[in-house]
Amino acid sequence: MPPVRNTSGRRLHKQESNHNGDTRFEDLAELLPQIVFELDEDLKFTFFNWSAIDIIGHAYDEQAEGRTGIFDIVRESEREKIRSFFARIQQDVTSDHIACSIIAHDGREIPAIIYASPIIGEKRIAGVHGVIVDISEQVRLEKALALTNQKLNMMNSVTRHDVLNSITGVLGLCDMLAATTTDSDAKELASGIRDQVVRIKEQILFTKDYQSVGVKAPQWQGLIQNIRDAASAVGHETIQIRLPEADYEIYADPLFGRAFYNLIDNSIRHGGPVRHISVDTETVPDGGLVIRYRDDGCGIPAGEKQKIFDQGYGKNTGFGLFFIREVLAITGLIIRETGEVGKGVVFEITVPKAAWRAEPAQ
Repeated sequence: MPPVRNTSGRRLHKQESNHNGDTRFEDLAELLPQIVFELDEDLKFTFFNWSAIDIIGHAYDEQAEGRTGIFDIVRESEREKIRSFFARIQQDVTSDHIACSIIAHDGREIPAIIYASPIIGEKRIAGVHGVIVDISEQVRLEKALALTNQKLNMMNSVTRHDVLNSITGVLGLCDMLAATTTDSDAKELASGIRDQVVRIKEQILFTKDYQSVGVKAPQWQGLIQNIRDAASAVGHETIQIRLPEADYEIYADPLFGRAFYNLIDNSIRHGGPVRHISVDTETVPDGGLVIRYRDDGCGIPAGEKQKIFDQGYGKNTGFGLFFIREVLAITGLIIRETGEVGKGVVFEITVPKAAWRAEPAQ
């Protein structure tokens, strides 16, 4: 695109619009660092501000006859997607946004988000207006953060591998010591050392799972399928698991299913004679969804209901429920325990309104 010689962020021609004759909108638009625009029914520009002129290089006196359109500033491979986006806005009379790449006058591709809504005239949709936000800095920071995470994860993986190899050696020495001595005190000491080393090994293995929390973007995933997969992975031949009657999609970290794996595993390990586990759902007045996990085990004392989610609390590694809370919190899900001692646990996972939706029909 040619460089700009003359700039004037004013309207190209009169258009049926709520802004006719009102220069206050245009004066405000000139102050904004984002691209502010108006399009007619054919998606040709009828107005854009100084920021647009600086970025895309179109001057009004040069473009008034040629009538530059929105597709002239969008990357060619994305034009069909943008065409469908604006068509839906005009047909459904709705506001929406879409990510795309804007082509600057010097050939640079600028990652951006277009926010748009229809211009409603007296008898028809007269066009579209909106804002284009440059997200170059956001994309740059996301890439830098992803690269940093990749390097840290690689370092953690190498270190964890070396530590686990050393732990395997220590466990082997403990077994050799126990096998070669006849002293009961030495055998007991070797057994105690072995138990502590196994505990360290479990804590190291936990870091592998925790390292993955939040690394990948959250996604929509089926509730019932996650519970089924978790139950299958744990193994529950002696326990009957009842699934929710209605299915939903939950917007959560990809490790969302591990929450149910850990809950089921926790029931088996610490719930006593657990025979039945059930998961049900309930919508609440504020638009949220509550997922309730129940078992018929021994339950949790009132004084421990908050402590069980603390890092390192409890038996074994003490990371299971802490891990669940961290995974769920990424998309605003909250977990708490509300059961009664002697009547089993009741874990309630509260899902915000924006983080759940009905499972689409197959």
